[in-house]
Amino acid sequence: MKQRIAQKFAAAAKARPAETKWSLIGVAGGVILGLLIGGVGVAAMGGATGVPAAVILALVGGVLGNRYGISKDRPLRDQEVD
Repeated sequence: MKQRIAQKFAAAAKARPAETKWSLIGVAGGVILGLLIGGVGVAAMGGATGVPAAVILALVGGVLGNRYGISKDRPLRDQEVD
């Protein structure tokens, strides 16, 4: 089961190399920036919880990197179709 999942992830990474690369770069950049900032507080309904900024910024960086990577991969796919 684990091998099949790993093979599917590897196939997706090979099919969309820029998307994978920029997603990982975005996550790494978000984690580094989050570690520099520290933590943030999330307050709602009379309570507050501390959340590491590295987690939040890693998610944001991953999404931004993914979108940028998709834009880099798109011209390659268009050329392959022609």
